[in-house]
Amino acid sequence: MKHFKHTLFLLVSLLAVLASCSKDPVVKTPSGEDNPPAEPQEAKVLVACFSFTGNTKAVASSLADLSGGTLYLIEPETPYGNENNTYYDESTRAYKEQYGPASTRPAIKKSLDNPDTYDVILLGFPIWYGKAPRVVFSFLDAYSFKGKTIVPFITSGSTGIPSAASELKAAYPDITWKNGDRLNGKTADQLKSWLEAAGVKAQIK
Repeated sequence: MKHFKHTLFLLVSLLAVLASCSKDPVVKTPSGEDNPPAEPQEAKVLVACFSFTGNTKAVASSLADLSGGTLYLIEPETPYGNENNTYYDESTRAYKEQYGPASTRPAIKKSLDNPDTYDVILLGFPIWYGKAPRVVFSFLDAYSFKGKTIVPFITSGSTGIPSAASELKAAYPDITWKNGDRLNGKTADQLKSWLEAAGVKAQIK
């Protein structure tokens, strides 16, 4: 009986040691307090847009305010002139670019710092002849957003985004594209709802 009690005691002691070893170690801060789990980091947002008349810039500014993102303007080295307001004039620069080779890339001012630091890019532009302006492609060529998430948005009198979005997805398949929308005329609450649907948390309630 004495031998049995001794064996039982050793077995219980061994189980206690094993149980204590299986627990995750508690990480202490320099002050000796338990270190709480790290809070998840919110996505860093870039709101990049090309704007000819100012309409797209106005929407982009609102999105930057609502999301807490950084506003960046895509600027061609040679600005588009007022002659581009004559929409169906085949002699204009915009018309020639849009109906020219798909490889057309107007030069842009490269002034975006640390593009790799952004997790989500909200990409805005007007619709020109049913497509995204070629300067938008110049912007995407200039900075590597491979593996990043881009959510396009447009301003347009009537044309929707599907054709422009499809062309961008085909040209840059290494980017994670989310569904975009036409946002001119939207209220602040509607823009907040759009951001939430795109997975971007609105910072202004």
